[in-house]
Amino acid sequence: MNGPIENKFRLETPNQHTQLKPPSSLTEFADSGVISRNTPISSIDEKNSNHSHDNSDDQSITTEVQYLSNIRKPKLQYKKWAENMQYSNCLVTYLDHPSAIFIQLIQDAERFQLMHQDMNRHYMDNLNMFSNISIHAFNIGDFCVAYSTRYFEFFRARILNIDQTKKQYLIIYVDFGNSEWVHSKGIRPLHPQFAELEVQGTPVTLSHTLPKKDLKTGTIEWDTSAGRQCTRKLRRLLIKPHGEPFLFVIVRFLSNERWWPLPFVDIKVDELIRDLAEILHRDGLARLTRNNKDLRMIYPNFGNYQNEHLIFGSLSSERLENRYR
Repeated sequence: MNGPIENKFRLETPNQHTQLKPPSSLTEFADSGVISRNTPISSIDEKNSNHSHDNSDDQSITTEVQYLSNIRKPKLQYKKWAENMQYSNCLVTYLDHPSAIFIQLIQDAERFQLMHQDMNRHYMDNLNMFSNISIHAFNIGDFCVAYSTRYFEFFRARILNIDQTKKQYLIIYVDFGNSEWVHSKGIRPLHPQFAELEVQGTPVTLSHTLPKKDLKTGTIEWDTSAGRQCTRKLRRLLIKPHGEPFLFVIVRFLSNERWWPLPFVDIKVDELIRDLAEILHRDGLARLTRNNKDLRMIYPNFGNYQNEHLIFGSLSSERLENRYR
């Protein structure tokens, strides 16, 4: 990557907002409707993989899995933000819609860049280590390092789902917020020294912003024609194509609500410091509300599902283990 925070790092997956029935080999993947990362299996050409191995060599795979079971699996920590605090020079790295936006703060950019460079040197220098890991070596919820065949670099990640038949993991790049399927050959254990820096991608919800009623279906949610139009507008406004200057925004964290797992924020954009919620309302893409609890009426079950906790880091690792394992 050319900088500590790279907006180009958005691995768009087709139909990411569409509820798809997973293949039988996948773990059950339910959600509240706020966000769905149940994306189609990616097409991975194993013949062109740099991490080749003999599938019949069960002994080497068994030995490596045994070694993996003896090493630590460190847990990344998620940032906690103070209420009623304002931060300048923030970047939006990924968004599903106005109620699920991932931001990075520039204040940790230098530390993140140094960690990212050191991490890639480490894994590139030891490229063949753990290259034959069994699909059973990692569990849903584990933190790891994933190799992106698009950017030819390693990134910190977390496992959301597993397809044992195709030997693929659905992962989220925790420092950015986007997801994709990665073959097991591209997954490595997270070394403890690269777990010291907190997760850089912070999920937030745009305050006082509700989806409009879809004229075709009468549905009020983001996963409609009207909701997706609003999301496209947001992406064009906030996430610039590779090669264009970054758009820095001002983010103000409001009070944390126990009934909603993500912090509510106000976002100001461009040199005129325009309010993002007002922009969406003015353009007829979203509704304004004085009470954020109206969003809870639309998504009453948000925060009750395992994959949402994994994507947003809304429960500690210990509580996740007690709740789901």
